[in-house]
Amino acid sequence: MVRPARTDDLPLLAAVERSAATRFEGTHLAWAAEYTLSPATLEASRAQGLLWIATDSGDQPIGFVCVKSTPDGLYVHELSVARPHQSQGHGRALFDAVIADARRRGLDAVTLTTDRSFSWNAPFYARFGFTLLDDAQVTPPLRAQLDLEASHGHDPARRCAIPDRGRVRPPD
Repeated sequence: MVRPARTDDLPLLAAVERSAATRFEGTHLAWAAEYTLSPATLEASRAQGLLWIATDSGDQPIGFVCVKSTPDGLYVHELSVARPHQSQGHGRALFDAVIADARRRGLDAVTLTTDRSFSWNAPFYARFGFTLLDDAQVTPPLRAQLDLEASHGHDPARRCAIPDRGRVRPPD
């Protein structure tokens, strides 16, 4: 089940994020498992109605998506599903919540940045209508995000920006 985050969920999300990051063990992003979103970032998204939680049968968080509003629409800041719960549709359900919210808000797009070198990334995001932008298509807000990520240690040559315009606002 996916629901909006509650304040009492926030302290539990770092463990979900760390579990999800174990997928990167042995890769150039192994260091990412040491970092989690700050409580302030999570609370800001929750307060704006931009943080959703995937839960188990006991209503405990097993995944989450943290989003922020940008001039491009909604930006997916973090999508994490605890490793034991991956490949069970929780990521899809979280993305569906974000896309539905973007539609309710009358926005044109959901965007995100990711690492282009992992074989599972492109197929996962393609199912949601995400397509890779070339450098000329990257908007100023996404360029700023990519630059920020580079300043935090992400290899700019491996990072990419992708929008999902088709599912949020289908062409007329």
